[in-house]
Amino acid sequence: MSEKMSEKMSEKMSEKMSEKILDLIRYNSKVTTNELAEKLEVSTKTVERALKVLKEENQIERIGGRKEGHWEVIKN
Repeated sequence: MSEKMSEKMSEKMSEKMSEKILDLIRYNSKVTTNELAEKLEVSTKTVERALKVLKEENQIERIGGRKEGHWEVIKN
C-alpha cells in the first residue's frame, strides 16, 4: 500500500472517529474519555488525540473542570 493511500485511509478513519465522538457528546455532554474509549472500542489515548484535534478545530469546547465539567459542541 502506498503512503498516500495509507494517509487517506487514516484521515477517513479519523473523520469517522471524530463524527462518532461528536455524536456521543451531543447525546451526553458529561461523557468521560474512558466512556468514549469504551463505546468506540479504542484506547483512551486515541480518544484524547481525537479530542485534541476537535478542540484545535474549534468543534468542541470543555466547560468547567475535569470532574464537574462537560463538553459543548460548537459546530453542528
